[in-house]
Amino acid sequence: MPVHRIPGKGRGSVFALTEELDAWLAENPENEAEPQEPAPPAAAPSPASPARKGPLRLILSLAAMLGVISLGAFAFSQGRTPEVPSGLPQDPALASIYLEARSDWARRSEASITAAIAKLTQVTDGDPGFAPAHAALADSYILAREFGSMSDPVAFGRAQQAADAALRINPEDPDALRALGFIEYWWRGNRQESMRRFTAAIAAAPQSAQTHFWLGNILIDNGDFAAGLKELERARLLEPASVPILVDLAWAQYAKGDVDAAQRKLEALRQRDPELATARDYLSIVYLDQGNIAGFVEEYAAHARIRKLERETAHAEAMTAALAQDPDAVLPLLVRAMEAEIASGERSFLPWPTMIATAADDREATLRLLGKAVARNETWGSAWVIRYLTQRWRGDRPVMDLIGKLRPPSMAQN
Repeated sequence: MPVHRIPGKGRGSVFALTEELDAWLAENPENEAEPQEPAPPAAAPSPASPARKGPLRLILSLAAMLGVISLGAFAFSQGRTPEVPSGLPQDPALASIYLEARSDWARRSEASITAAIAKLTQVTDGDPGFAPAHAALADSYILAREFGSMSDPVAFGRAQQAADAALRINPEDPDALRALGFIEYWWRGNRQESMRRFTAAIAAAPQSAQTHFWLGNILIDNGDFAAGLKELERARLLEPASVPILVDLAWAQYAKGDVDAAQRKLEALRQRDPELATARDYLSIVYLDQGNIAGFVEEYAAHARIRKLERETAHAEAMTAALAQDPDAVLPLLVRAMEAEIASGERSFLPWPTMIATAADDREATLRLLGKAVARNETWGSAWVIRYLTQRWRGDRPVMDLIGKLRPPSMAQN
């Protein structure tokens, strides 16, 4: 059985790696129980009720004999299992800190991501040649954007540095390749390079739920719905109780146009975790699409609060005040604010302001923003924006011609 011991004197700790357990089970089918039906997506699996009863009972018995807790394959937190790359730092103290950091990363909260960054920095300082810690640090910086502890420019810049450091040590590190694929799409808009990085990451670690998850998210945004859903479902199969994956599966339904189903699922996920920024962000857009201005303002404000976005918080406060006086004034107020930001250079990318202008039924502003985006040679992902604009302006030839010039090329590989 592939169980490892962290080096050190006296009573040590052991851990088991998911990918090695899978290989062991494949080579020893007599140890595997009958296949179990996957748990319903809304119910997180209990540590006492694993899918593979036979080998897990044996592993837990071994852990009990040794008096240890495995932090690798069986660390449960919000139904998630942290992915621990093969190998650990040789120093036992750094190995322990590294495993703690991976568990912090898996908990997905502002405090836990901040803790993961601090611990991983300790590891990279103490063992600069340990590539997985640099790659995990890149992942943590990327998540720090979502959980409110770091701005996009700072987070993406630091994630790039950490991923580059990992690849200098190991050019095939799958987590570092994944992080760079994420950065290339969301920060640089380089679709071809993003796909190249993700393809290499999957080739190096085909069972990484996080890689399939992030690639699926990108493909959905780009409008490659079939390929994106395939990646998200693969991620869900690998981590069936992951709330972030469930959120993005609901979002994929919205992006495709199933607005009511997406709303129901996102509202249920918001109730499950009110501080999950992505669910609040997605719901704000769903409510805007449905014309629910009060719901839009509430979710917009919650997302800004969770992610500590100063500009969006100011918008939320202004819209909340306008909502109390005249709901019809809310969206025109936001359009004016966004156009002022574009003129000053504070805001550079235009899909979201264009959707707001369309929701405000402001054709003039919509044409103005679309024309500016075309003049800038923008290529939009934001497939949900393009779908929304197309539905609202179908038959309006000047608007539709401009939208057609902003559609992105497919990223899906044949």
